[in-house]
Amino acid sequence: MNKRVYLLKGFLIFTIKKLLVYRVKLISDILGMIIVPIILSYFLWKSLIGNNNLGMTLDYIMIYIIISNVILLFTQVNLENEFSKDIKGPSLGQKMLRPINYIVSLSLKQILSSFLTFTFFYLPIIIVIIWINGVSISFIKIMYSILFIIIGYILNSTFSILIGALSFWLTEIWGISAIRNLLTGLLAGAYFPLDILSESVKSIMLKLPFPYMSYFPTKILIEKYINVNEIYSGIIISIIWIIVLNIITSILVRFGFKKYSLNGA
Repeated sequence: MNKRVYLLKGFLIFTIKKLLVYRVKLISDILGMIIVPIILSYFLWKSLIGNNNLGMTLDYIMIYIIISNVILLFTQVNLENEFSKDIKGPSLGQKMLRPINYIVSLSLKQILSSFLTFTFFYLPIIIVIIWINGVSISFIKIMYSILFIIIGYILNSTFSILIGALSFWLTEIWGISAIRNLLTGLLAGAYFPLDILSESVKSIMLKLPFPYMSYFPTKILIEKYINVNEIYSGIIISIIWIIVLNIITSILVRFGFKKYSLNGA
């Protein structure tokens, strides 16, 4: 137990130092992935609402877009870049010899980094937006939102490792990674509330894993009433996706490591 605590402490200290070193990157992420998109979204939705009856106010849509983008920025994991870099270089062989599992080590660093960044930078943004707009939040809504944020993080992490594992067979994965980030933002409902879609399209979207990365936790936070049946259905669907994606990822990683070892790396 002491060894695990010592290991976790080491990862935590490393993560804090890394965040402090790359402060400019963090600021640029906030500007490029939150502030600029929000400004552009404001003028776009102001124009759309002025010419169309969407059944939503501009204030509601802007609150939704701000919070959903912040949540997606937290849940969107990019482990594939480091994974791919290790596969192409000598690092993977060295890291596989360490006492801690390579995937566990990779994931732990990302989890601690995401948690610290969310706690000290993104969470205050959500709290301020909710407080300014007087959104009423109950304890149960907070608990459900946290649950879906965790689910979204697991789903995104699994996608990231899956794409990274493709580096065992592909020369470059940056194109796949870029497409995945674009589709995630679109299908997760970060750019617009999925409620503006027709019921048939929305029903299909909710069968996919993406809405549980951003749309669901955001809706739970800002909606006055929550649909418990819809929440339970979302939990079941997202857990099924987690199981399926983890099985596929485990198979790819297992065969990838075997291929890597057989090639003498």
